[in-house]
Amino acid sequence: MIIFWKKIPLNMDDNYRLMFGGLLIVYAFFRFLRFFNSSEPTEES
Repeated sequence: MIIFWKKIPLNMDDNYRLMFGGLLIVYAFFRFLRFFNSSEPTEES
């Protein structure tokens, strides 16, 4: 949403806005991976 939001209430250049949006997408991807890796059943001996 930040990537496509032209009138963001923060004073950001277009390049910084795109980098921030990309960083959020990468962060969300890693959180998504960690969530599914932690939800696998573990075998206890």
